[in-house]
Amino acid sequence: MTGDYYDIDVLRPHLVDRAYLLVQAVVPALTLAEWQQTAKSFLKLEEVVTATNSAGVVQGLCIYRIRDHEIVGKLLDVPFLVAISAADQEGVARALLKHVKDVASLAQCASIRIWTLEPENWRRMRDPAFFARWDHGLIMG
Repeated sequence: MTGDYYDIDVLRPHLVDRAYLLVQAVVPALTLAEWQQTAKSFLKLEEVVTATNSAGVVQGLCIYRIRDHEIVGKLLDVPFLVAISAADQEGVARALLKHVKDVASLAQCASIRIWTLEPENWRRMRDPAFFARWDHGLIMG
């Protein structure tokens, strides 16, 4: 899938190490080895997509999962949406957001929640109690 000028695609094995720089910007304590191990397990629970420019440079990363929430029902939950670009950070973010909206629409999700970026998201994204809370992030209906 292609955004404005960015290719949005699932995290491919050859991009795992390159995508680490984006995750590390949010979770500085995360080591490359921890990221590599976690990236393998993401394929079982979460979806991970990257935004790459025409030169193949990873400029965005998004981690999301479709879940059932007791308040809103089917929810596209996005603990990480990271856009890094010296020239077009807004364009990268827009491409990732469009992808997220398209996924939610196809899956018939009632809402999308994009979490506020914090280092604690790394451990919280699999915490059922934190997921159930409705007081964090941006909610889009």
